Amino acid sequence: MRPPRFLLLALLMFVAPLAQAQAQGPTAAEETGASAVPKGLESARATMRTFLTEAVAAADGDGSAHLDAAAACLDLSAIPAPSRVDSGRDLAIKLKEILDRIRLVDYDTIPDAPDGSPYVFDRDEATGLAITIARGKDGGWRFTTDTVAGIDDLFRSLESRTKVAGVAGSPANLSPSLWLRSKMPDALKNVGFLMEHWQWLTLIVLIILGTLIGRLARILLYGPVSRRLDKRDLGVPRELVTRALKPLGLIVMAIFWIVGLSWVGLNPDLQSFFVVIVKFLAAFGVVRFAFRIVDMISHVLARRAEATEGRFDDLLVPLFRKSMKVVITAIGVVFIADVVGVSPASLLAGLGLGGLAIALAAQDMVKNFFGSLTVLLDRPFEVGDFVVIGGNTEGTVEEVGFRSTRIRTVENSLITLPNANLISAKVDNLGARNWRRFKTTIGVTYDTSPEKLRAFTEGLRELIKNHPLTKKEGYAVYFDGLGATSLDILFMTHFVTKSFDVAAKGKHDLLLSIVTLASRLGVEFAFPTQTVIVQKGGDAPASATYAPADAARVEEDHRLGREEALRILGEATTPAPGPETT
Repeated sequence: MRPPRFLLLALLMFVAPLAQAQAQGPTAAEETGASAVPKGLESARATMRTFLTEAVAAADGDGSAHLDAAAACLDLSAIPAPSRVDSGRDLAIKLKEILDRIRLVDYDTIPDAPDGSPYVFDRDEATGLAITIARGKDGGWRFTTDTVAGIDDLFRSLESRTKVAGVAGSPANLSPSLWLRSKMPDALKNVGFLMEHWQWLTLIVLIILGTLIGRLARILLYGPVSRRLDKRDLGVPRELVTRALKPLGLIVMAIFWIVGLSWVGLNPDLQSFFVVIVKFLAAFGVVRFAFRIVDMISHVLARRAEATEGRFDDLLVPLFRKSMKVVITAIGVVFIADVVGVSPASLLAGLGLGGLAIALAAQDMVKNFFGSLTVLLDRPFEVGDFVVIGGNTEGTVEEVGFRSTRIRTVENSLITLPNANLISAKVDNLGARNWRRFKTTIGVTYDTSPEKLRAFTEGLRELIKNHPLTKKEGYAVYFDGLGATSLDILFMTHFVTKSFDVAAKGKHDLLLSIVTLASRLGVEFAFPTQTVIVQKGGDAPASATYAPADAARVEEDHRLGREEALRILGEATTPAPGPETT
């Protein structure tokens, strides 16, 4: 099932502010007031020396570690965590380019005291922005947050100025965005809405290329994946393969965007915004891909379950699918929170305020879980059984899930029954019957002679003995009572089948044979009537006396009934019953 788009946006709106809030919060060192001063940041002079040394070392090709060390000389606490590393590197490169265009740094003119007032290296007259190094709460001296915030404006203001003589190394070649910007015409370097024009163009091209690459990845992977599955004869439909590759294309697209953002050179706030979105899409794609893998595995397991005789595995497959998706969802929430910069511990701590409400709400979930275990361990029914639960819920079991069981009623409606009800409810599993009983009372008119009554009952027994679906023992055909309007014959037999359709067809044929037998023997079925006898005066007629028939007469009546029943069965063209369905 495809998640609603509004759910995606809602989760993004929930997670992104948490990431921003966490990133802008005080560091652990600031909260605890750690006394250890970071190495190389003991004073304004040490910070400037460390910054320039690491920047030159990075320019000489000694690796990005030196560039990270140079970025550590900047106070990046105001930059959101998702983009702090990448933005810190770009800002360190731009700051080196700015310093190289102002003047040659003389370390002897910079204060070396471990405490004191902030040191202002320079103040630009055109923009009014200052390059300042100040002491932080942890005792380390860094370029201030105001300096970091003004680096982009200072760089644009000074980039046309020639570098001063004697400066060493330029790490500008380590920044893809600066290299791409240098190739752009000056008209595209003007600042428009939020960013420069060339950045908008690059961002649009990046989005288009990412979308095309994501679709291309899906197309290229479809053939090899399908052939691999066919080779293993897993029987996975092409629709499931296509659905599984869609989130994989989303992951490829998001990875391309994350890599491509380094070429756009966005300011830290915009960089953080886009990084959060792209990482969220990538993490969401991973969770969706895991969902699709579970669907494929469930389909394979369902096909194998259909090939087995028992139906217990038919019950396990949907429970496995739903349970795995619940686990993936729980892990996915923590995974997405961690990817976008929210600490899982902070997320769980935030949920502590609603812990009591969650615990109370989880009671039903726990009950339903134990109800699922009851179905698995006690096995009161299986998928496909016709059941009556609690005396008022009846139908065919379609699916047993983690929380509820779905039952299809005879009216074709679908009942969703919480599994917690199965712990104490009475379950009548009609689908577990090996045969189906048929019991009725056949009423014949009072003017039926004893001879016809004996022939008729014996004929009924013969019909049961020769019917292809009835049990040949345990049946009952007897003259059972004198009703108000009829002579009652008890007729009871069993159809050896679990299928309702097969039993209904057998009952249909048996009832037609009974009606035909009664017609051939001259037996009439009774229906409620009332007879009024009007007698003129005189004595009442003498009551008729009943003389029991001799054995020869009884045997003759039985023979007549059997022969007529066999004649009827010979005339009938009852087709063989179809395969039983469970």
